[in-house]
Amino acid sequence: MKTLLTFEQFLSGSKQTNEDAIKAGEESEVVIDDMITTNGTEISSEELLGIIISSETEEEVKDKLYDKFGQTTFAEADISKVVAYYNEYQTEIKEKEKEEEKKKEEGGGADGESTDSLMADL
Repeated sequence: MKTLLTFEQFLSGSKQTNEDAIKAGEESEVVIDDMITTNGTEISSEELLGIIISSETEEEVKDKLYDKFGQTTFAEADISKVVAYYNEYQTEIKEKEKEEEKKKEEGGGADGESTDSLMADL
């Protein structure tokens, strides 16, 4: 059954969704909202986060959603939203890994010296 909402009802409903949103980690900028699918199934942000974190590919995210909630639960927009969360999360992880690599390369020698200066002393 489809329900029509007034503009005010729509806005108040989206505020509720934002209040229930969670971040993908303490330092994360990725915010995941609760989802109500087109057929009315409610999925918590915690459950979506668990699926996203435990998946290694976009296809795995989709498979887990379909396995848990069924093939007819989701419209293309619903799946696209979850895949976007997954991609944002993966991008954030890769950026953090790059930052850590740069820090290791910059401070690679003993006592904070670079390996180039150590070799020059020889």
